Amino acid sequence: MEILKEALSEIPGDIAEEMKSGLLDQWNSQAVQADARQHAIAADHAKQDLRSIEGVGALTLSVDAQIFHFWNWKLPGCWRDPDFIAWFKRNFPQCTVRCGGTGKTMLLMPGLKAA
Repeated sequence: MEILKEALSEIPGDIAEEMKSGLLDQWNSQAVQADARQHAIAADHAKQDLRSIEGVGALTLSVDAQIFHFWNWKLPGCWRDPDFIAWFKRNFPQCTVRCGGTGKTMLLMPGLKAA
């Protein structure tokens, strides 16, 4: 961010303002697109019968990559913080995934046929 501020400080006022405006427009456009993708992800997950995986756990969040990286850039290491994740789930319910219990577990071994 400092590099951007330094670069903009060397550009004449009118041009710098136009550049800032253009960057902001692009940023807002990308945010709107990320939100639309997130709602599409949520709609897709709502159609599926998601199950937890024994020994691994349940899927609890499904976050668009741009949203994920934005928050990691803004608050480095936030995705490892349980308080941040709880806050994120409350404030962005479209990212929360409903996941049922474990489904059937089938083990296939050489020489045995599935029933």
